[in-house]
Amino acid sequence: VFKENEKVGCTGCRYCMPCPKGIDIPGIFTAMNKQIGSGQINEAKNMYLEVTSEGKKASDCIGCLQCERSCPQKLTITDFLRTGAEMLE
Repeated sequence: VFKENEKVGCTGCRYCMPCPKGIDIPGIFTAMNKQIGSGQINEAKNMYLEVTSEGKKASDCIGCLQCERSCPQKLTITDFLRTGAEMLE
């Protein structure tokens, strides 16, 4: 049931971390899944605010791809971060 509601297949392993910009990638993906999977828009935005700060938002990604090279799920993390910025910022 959880997997059906999950749209970003992040397992939270944190292999993508640390991000050179300090972005909490797994935290942002958790917030995105909350909005996409269960429609909890306000909760997702609040969660996003908790895991981000100035200069460490999804839109601050510089596209260095360090995270994608380390991701065992082979997620297109930079694409998901762009989507997260559109959804939650």
